[in-house]
Amino acid sequence: MASKIDENKCLKCGLCIDNCPHQAIKGKGEYRVSTSKVFELVWIDPELCQDCGTCTSTEYWCPGQAISADVETKTEDKKRIDKAAKGKKYSKYIYYYDGDWELPEEAKDIPFQMITRFDNAVLPGSHFYWFQWIMPHDKPFMEVGHPPHIHRDHELVFQIGTDPDNPEDLGAEVEVFLGPEMERHVITKTCVLFFPANFVHCPWRPLRTWRPWIFLEVNQGPEHTEKGYHHLLTPDQIASQPTMSHFEDEGY
Repeated sequence: MASKIDENKCLKCGLCIDNCPHQAIKGKGEYRVSTSKVFELVWIDPELCQDCGTCTSTEYWCPGQAISADVETKTEDKKRIDKAAKGKKYSKYIYYYDGDWELPEEAKDIPFQMITRFDNAVLPGSHFYWFQWIMPHDKPFMEVGHPPHIHRDHELVFQIGTDPDNPEDLGAEVEVFLGPEMERHVITKTCVLFFPANFVHCPWRPLRTWRPWIFLEVNQGPEHTEKGYHHLLTPDQIASQPTMSHFEDEGY
């Protein structure tokens, strides 16, 4: 059975007309409100609709959520609906840090202050995020740092200074190695590091910090993945850092 458009929810924007792979969605009476394109009427032609599910498989494919199909609601969707029902309609899009995420026991002496971590399991549809403070310290707290590795998805690492009078100043010196050649960089300014999928990066370690700063890791996939390239380090480097065993392959 062809999908249907609820006229009471339809925003008449015409986005579905452009994106339907079978050109089954039609519109008439196109006009402009300021610079926005609007239609007087949008409908689905049942003769052309192939029941492919494109218009209903992704949340907000239709911004007004006006398109529906006669299919059973998926279990995971029911859970999201039930959760949202406990607050206002869009309460599910506000995530308050729950403080449940803690650093592993072997990292208890590292000057990190955890803010939060979440991914697709916590917020369905979200990428993986890791968010923490780096607190002041006079010398490196790891002999090597996070060892060389790759991810399945692109990764962005934001290193954000907290001086409102000079936000470009990171308040720290951070060492990072890039590529299989382990090209060394020392970062002292607010920046974002971009690591394409399967790009070898790290070790990463703060050398010293004189002002708390913010570390935000974003893996552009639904969950954290990592494959180690520890063999790029020397045996002495591996032996010098007891926490090296904490960095295990995940998602490969």
